[in-house]
Amino acid sequence: MQFKNDIREFADLYDYFIFDVWGVIHDGSTAYPGAIEAISFLRQKNKKICFLSNAPRRANKVAEALEKFGITPDLYDFVLTSGEAAFLSLQKIPGEKYFYIGPEKDADLLSGSNHQMVANASEASFAITTGFDGENSVLAEKMPQLLEAKKFNLPLICVNPDLIVVKQDGKEQICAGVLASEYKKLGCTVSYYGKPFPEVYKMVLQIFDITEKSRILAIGDGLLTDIRGAVDFEIDNVLVTNGILQNPDPARLKEIFNSLQIFPQFVIPKI
Repeated sequence: MQFKNDIREFADLYDYFIFDVWGVIHDGSTAYPGAIEAISFLRQKNKKICFLSNAPRRANKVAEALEKFGITPDLYDFVLTSGEAAFLSLQKIPGEKYFYIGPEKDADLLSGSNHQMVANASEASFAITTGFDGENSVLAEKMPQLLEAKKFNLPLICVNPDLIVVKQDGKEQICAGVLASEYKKLGCTVSYYGKPFPEVYKMVLQIFDITEKSRILAIGDGLLTDIRGAVDFEIDNVLVTNGILQNPDPARLKEIFNSLQIFPQFVIPKI
């Protein structure tokens, strides 16, 4: 484990870069200082770049958001989201009715698929969650829907395994992973799309058309998602500490690593 200042110090060791989005590039409202410059630096060195996000929406929506933050399409090769992975995977199975738990803005996740959203859990074969309605949401907001899904023993698909994201001012916002955790506590079945699960990493390799993992570096701010996923998939990784962790001192960082038994190759305060 090496502490560095930014990604430029070890960029030449890799050819392919997998970037997380929220917590690394932006905080949902504002781009992180230096993020565009860092991506541009890699691109000038002809590095291949993808953005792998646990966003519970289709990849084109995240690409549109990236452009608003100054990350234009010429600066990367592709975007893959947990929402896109879910859509592509669910397209391969026969059409079923599903019960949706999430904000209206992501309710179109499976639009154009062979599955049909229904308002009543009693009519559904499964439930799918994309998260909460707003920045100030709490678990109670979606508990009635979780309990309704449990009533009919619906398996739940979680399209964002993240528990929280953090704004640059330190404000936390809970994600769909919280709903999935609560549903499991209720004794119900949950499946996930996104990091840290291996399928999204396999998809990245397929799109990049590579098999050699030693040439890849994964960059993220989430130890339980970005870093654990990369470690489990056996690719090198770098933890960016100005996202979820809010730049703790090195001693505190080491305590966190030891408690979780997750150890990144590199640690940087920002990309």
